[in-house]
Amino acid sequence: MKKAIFTLATPLLLAATAANAASIIKTDNSSLDIYGRAKFTATNNSVSGSSSSFSPRLGVKGQIKDESGTSAFFQTGWDMQSASDKRSSNLRNGGDNLKARYQFVGLGFEGIGKFTFGQNDTPFYTLVTSATDIFNYDGLEASAGTYGYDWAPNEALYSNTFGKLSVEASYQFKTTEGGKSDNGDILDVFDAGLNSANFKTQNNAYSAAAAYALTDALNLRAGYAYQTFTNNANKSNYGLAADYTVGNLYFAGVYTHNKEDDGQNTASRNGYEVAASYNMDKYTFTTGYAYGTQDSDIKASDDIAYAKAFKLGVAYHVFSNVTTIAQVTHNTNGSNSYYGGLNYSF
Repeated sequence: MKKAIFTLATPLLLAATAANAASIIKTDNSSLDIYGRAKFTATNNSVSGSSSSFSPRLGVKGQIKDESGTSAFFQTGWDMQSASDKRSSNLRNGGDNLKARYQFVGLGFEGIGKFTFGQNDTPFYTLVTSATDIFNYDGLEASAGTYGYDWAPNEALYSNTFGKLSVEASYQFKTTEGGKSDNGDILDVFDAGLNSANFKTQNNAYSAAAAYALTDALNLRAGYAYQTFTNNANKSNYGLAADYTVGNLYFAGVYTHNKEDDGQNTASRNGYEVAASYNMDKYTFTTGYAYGTQDSDIKASDDIAYAKAFKLGVAYHVFSNVTTIAQVTHNTNGSNSYYGGLNYSF
């Protein structure tokens, strides 16, 4: 999935994930860049068969600052579908083939921090769950139900760094996109017998997270988020993580706990994820495992292991911004997915 580079990122991950944006304006006090990618993927699944997709991405970001350290910045970006992908999806009936990604504007003040408004990552993702989000395909199977699995719209975000400590806090205003849409809402893996209608409108959400660089190699992370919905429904999200870098080796682990309450009954999930990456010359090797369990107060049949996923991948960097990718994912249901891709980023 690999949605973002998290705060206190290691040099290994920066080299593996950063795109080379094309500068339109570059001065001492201002910049304007275009960034994006063109990615082709061929997939073979042992259950559903073979398929292919082409996923272009385009965005613009800019910043202006003065001598006192005050800055203003913005970013806007979209994922796009090719004509063939649109015909084979639920967008074929005339829907939009653009999906908004980052859409925000903000101000930064020296020594005070940054204030960002719009659609962005949540503190819970940026400083906790992103630690294991290093894969080109799949990922975050065990933490899929946590707050901030996708970009959160209508979000006010504060971020700052105090020496070795990075902190973020956010408030998300009301959003009515629905519980299973890509809007930072509840994103159930399973409904666990709860009344899903109570989770369709999120009234608001609070999130806070911190990351501390215990040593040059070891980062410790923690986060919390609380969401309120209609009819007294709510959801609590907790997360702990750590990542360690030695030479070209990166290792991370994440634990998440979610508790959902529909106003009458509750369900909870525990997610465990580990991921590792190793750079060798032009190659990057990745592997990871995710395991998640769910407990429901309603019926025993919903007490399940909702995630069991093992991933193994390798990427070859033809150029600094051109990568060939191969990955296999062994899924919860016993199926295997094989991916082959070519990615050009700028």
